[in-house]
Amino acid sequence: MARQPLVCSQAPRTRATGTIAITGAIITGIITGTTGATDLVGNHYRRMQIPEAKLDSWVRRYGTSSNSYVLLEGPKCYFTSPGVDGFLAYQISAGIALIAGDPVCAPHQTRRLIHEFASAMMRPVGAYQVSPSTLEAFRQEGFADVQIGKEAIFNLDRFTLAGGPMELVRAATNKARRAGVVVTEHHPFDPGAEEINDELRAISEEWLKGKGNHELGFVLGSPGLDHKSAKRYFIARSENGSGRIEGFIVCEPIYCSSGYYLDVTRRRPDAVRGTMELLTTEILRLLREEGYRMASMGLAPLALLDDPDLENHPVLARVMRFVYERVNLNYDFKLLYRYKAKYHPHTWEPRYFCFNQRRLSLQMLYAVIQVRNALTLEMLLGRKGFQEKIKTWKHAASFIVGFCWALLSSSS
Repeated sequence: MARQPLVCSQAPRTRATGTIAITGAIITGIITGTTGATDLVGNHYRRMQIPEAKLDSWVRRYGTSSNSYVLLEGPKCYFTSPGVDGFLAYQISAGIALIAGDPVCAPHQTRRLIHEFASAMMRPVGAYQVSPSTLEAFRQEGFADVQIGKEAIFNLDRFTLAGGPMELVRAATNKARRAGVVVTEHHPFDPGAEEINDELRAISEEWLKGKGNHELGFVLGSPGLDHKSAKRYFIARSENGSGRIEGFIVCEPIYCSSGYYLDVTRRRPDAVRGTMELLTTEILRLLREEGYRMASMGLAPLALLDDPDLENHPVLARVMRFVYERVNLNYDFKLLYRYKAKYHPHTWEPRYFCFNQRRLSLQMLYAVIQVRNALTLEMLLGRKGFQEKIKTWKHAASFIVGFCWALLSSSS
């Protein structure tokens, strides 16, 4: 159970030289798109070997967050403790131990699990996308926090396409139906499913070309077509269900909330208009008919930042709002929020980043960038002309400098 600390020798450095080093690492990571995969799996630690079946049983017993099931994916490490019925998922990046989402355990043991994890790591700890139900446990353990966005949650008993607020969504779904688009559930491991699976992979690969050619990881799932899981796959086909696949959505169970997370969304660049609206509303309708209580469309990063505690981080708050309003990369924060908002979620629930440092450091920021792999040079430059690329890169560089300065200036 004991952890072997990372041992390294280096010359003493001042805060200034450390800042330069980390800033350089951030820019290098953005330029190369690298995430230091070897470090992410905690190479310098004796990792706990927890059977997959045990992790799955904990998720089924205690998984209340939209990303609880996603914690079983990707290059994550897992931590538990004697007497604690549950686990937390994490990755080591840039010398930081980053917890993915909420710990999955008995609620009364959450604080104990956080405490024992932080003690075992002997390094700074962050927690990305923490829910309000777990936030107090982190605060009791001395963590500071900052709101990072809100999650779109639906009460399925109340969801309807009727009424004025849903007019645009209703019009889009009707257009797709008139064009012959039909939504069905696909079972990728049934006999004869491989042809459809190949089409889904091709659609996903084409979609990712416009998003930096990689999946965003950590607390976001993947199509997962290569191994059996509890994911559900919904596809939209043209020509009254006999034509090509226009788009698809992969959903993951939220066991203890009696719901599903509409996680992975993909469509063709020239998909029939209204395809994704039809897919989304049909999934919500089907889940309601099956007796599920809720569904989530996931986090809208940097949207609806209204936590009063943001006043403790005034510069950082201003920068986050600037990024939301002005910075338009392949993953457009404002566009993502608007897409989710048009379905009129019944609840916008806040999500937080927690950290056990006096202030949110550049090193912590770099660690989050690494595990999420959210920014690469290709994403920043896209397919624009050379002159436009230079302008975009200058804008990105100035944003990075401003963001770094804000992190250094904001106090916890």
